[in-house]
Amino acid sequence: MRLDGENARLADEEGRPIFEAKDVKSFNLEHCPKIFPHDGNPLAPAAKAIKALSGPQYDGEHLHKVIQEKLQEKRLHEALTYIVIPTFDIKRLQPTIFSSYQLKKHPSLDAKLSDICIGTSAAPTYLPSHSFQTEDSEGKLLKEFNLIDGGVAANNPVCS
Repeated sequence: MRLDGENARLADEEGRPIFEAKDVKSFNLEHCPKIFPHDGNPLAPAAKAIKALSGPQYDGEHLHKVIQEKLQEKRLHEALTYIVIPTFDIKRLQPTIFSSYQLKKHPSLDAKLSDICIGTSAAPTYLPSHSFQTEDSEGKLLKEFNLIDGGVAANNPVCS
């Protein structure tokens, strides 16, 4: 793995992306059974319904661990292409859009990709919300985020 050029874009030794869309299927096949473990107990559906009233069904620990291992300290500005990732901030009650287009204007959005991915994966009732902060180079707080799945506010009705 190397950082490519002046803009420090994340790439492999050949300058190709480290992760591509085609990798999603194998990631899901490998990790979903651990992210969403199946309970073989015949009373599990009733227990799930009760648990759904009190919080998310799954703890998200395996998902957090895997995403953090794969993305490490990489930040939004290190994506090879321009990307837009919708999330929803539950404390501000408004969408937060992580866009590589907006980084010059809003440097507080240059969060770790692992935090953004965990935040946008936090579908209510399934996985817990994700909170984190961004800081400047001197450690000064830029912004605090408390995120859940961006589909709460930015869902495509064609796909529903």
